[in-house]
Amino acid sequence: MSRAEFEALADRPASPARRRAFFRAGETLLAAGSFASLPALAQAPQAPPVRAMHGFADQQGMLLWLQGARAESLTVEVRAGEDLAAPAQSFGAEMRAAEDFTTIVPIAGLEPGTKHHYVVRAADGSARAQGRFATQPLWQWRTDPPTVRIATGSCNYLNDFHFDRPGKPYGGGEEIFDTIAGLQPDLMLWLGDNIYLREPEYTSREGINRRYRFYRSHARMEKLLTAAPQVAIWDDHDFGPNDSDASYSGRGWTLEMFRRYWPIPYSPPADGLYGAFTQGDADLFLLDDRSYRDPDGWSEGPDKVMYGRKQMEWLKRALVYSKAPFKLVCGGSQFFNGVSRYETWARYPAEQKDLVDFLAASRVPGVVFLSGDRHFFEGLRVERPDLYTLHEFTISPFTAGLSKPDERERTNPLLVPGSLVTERNFAMITVTGPRGNRRLALELFDAKGAKLYEWSVGAHDLMAPKKARTA
Repeated sequence: MSRAEFEALADRPASPARRRAFFRAGETLLAAGSFASLPALAQAPQAPPVRAMHGFADQQGMLLWLQGARAESLTVEVRAGEDLAAPAQSFGAEMRAAEDFTTIVPIAGLEPGTKHHYVVRAADGSARAQGRFATQPLWQWRTDPPTVRIATGSCNYLNDFHFDRPGKPYGGGEEIFDTIAGLQPDLMLWLGDNIYLREPEYTSREGINRRYRFYRSHARMEKLLTAAPQVAIWDDHDFGPNDSDASYSGRGWTLEMFRRYWPIPYSPPADGLYGAFTQGDADLFLLDDRSYRDPDGWSEGPDKVMYGRKQMEWLKRALVYSKAPFKLVCGGSQFFNGVSRYETWARYPAEQKDLVDFLAASRVPGVVFLSGDRHFFEGLRVERPDLYTLHEFTISPFTAGLSKPDERERTNPLLVPGSLVTERNFAMITVTGPRGNRRLALELFDAKGAKLYEWSVGAHDLMAPKKARTA
């Protein structure tokens, strides 16, 4: 079966027989490497594909993720511009079976604000992959901050006949990845449930690795993974079973696989994934809502935590230190939805209140919360006397099935009017404007790129009023 025939078959397989044929054809093509979105390069005969993903790009380099099909040594040649005859910087890469033939290559020592071209070469000199990326500009003390464009969302369910529930496929709308790639954002931010581990998989590290390899070899994702730098946090379906917490005994395996398949743009703690990084003049704080989490049913009290004392103390210090006009605090679970029947930080009231009280006492400006998980989009607002309103935006899903908010959620007093959207979606966050007058805009789009919702705020609107001086 050709790839064109497979894509024709993929058009909403309705009957069980057609659905079985669809997924079996997909497995056959994946095994044959037919989905590898490799460029037209001179290759050795029958050379196995090397897939690439662009990790975070800072002002001097980029984290390049690669995966092959065999143990081998590769070289990554990086040049500024498009001239293949220009001098190149070379970076070594080793593919080993113990790491499922993956490697993360730190490309460093480049010029800021420059477009670069790379070629991945085998030992015989044949080109196995290539791509383009840009380093962030060095703007500090020189110019106004650059415009920042961040695409974001959550809940990416890719159908897989062998392990899915019987019946109608749960996933769909995969054209959303082509839509995002076409917008060429500066950053792609995954807000959790980036993969969905199936029941036979989260009982072994081999099963977890299989799910990641399945996602990385998926045709509709490969273009997006090299269209922009990729950064991710996790939620329960990346971490383990549905609604899993720190009691999950395979958490070491999923942590290992997350670090294997997602380049991390900061130095996380040994037992978790939280940290922060900067895109332009926006600071992003990525939280780990699973590694330290007490069960939802844990007895209520001040010691019941989702994030844990160590992580919250780090977040407080990092927020106070940040001088960014916008501080995006990102978590897999909702932060402020107190009427949800499902997972929410509101079920950990002491820990939630502690951070909200801290933000009020320290008067930290520019904080906006981003979350995923819920399979619909909504904006929530927390009014604070004599302080600016805290906003949270839940952006979900990419391709997973849709949820129908119940009456309590539709009438939630925290709900931003007109913000509830029950279609598959992603958001584009844009920060623009001159220094001292920056503005953040959030635009929500459906899978085909039609705008569904928009919201914007100026940095000056997210500042606490100045305290009056006393004599």
